[in-house]
Amino acid sequence: MAKSSFMAAARFQVPEPQQRQLRQALDAGAEAVVEQADGGRVSSQELSRLLRVAMTELAAGGEVIVLRGEAEVSPAEAGELLGLSRQFVDRLVDGGVLPARRLPGSRHRRVRVADVVSFGRQRDERRASIADAVNELVDAGADY
Repeated sequence: MAKSSFMAAARFQVPEPQQRQLRQALDAGAEAVVEQADGGRVSSQELSRLLRVAMTELAAGGEVIVLRGEAEVSPAEAGELLGLSRQFVDRLVDGGVLPARRLPGSRHRRVRVADVVSFGRQRDERRASIADAVNELVDAGADY
């Protein structure tokens, strides 16, 4: 990811050997457990799934960013999250494809993170669908 103006709530660094151990344990079915101050324990399959995905991404050299869904970002930041230019995000907003709001008394806009993620997910699904269709045609003998 390019230089960012996002304000990080927290930055986590997990040493490589510990990453490997955690990933192996989670892949083998281990479940994340939170130990409470009184010694009680709470486990969560969803938290385990989140950790598994995060550890896989970190192991591949990626970056994991956690943002609240209701948080708002600028079109430039939305573009950074999606791998698009700010100008293209502006066109998506102008075309009603990506919802946004104007800041009061300003021409600046803000886009909800949840809307950015939803748009990205839909775009990925469309791309996968197109790739599947092309692969089916090629497998059926069509020239590519």
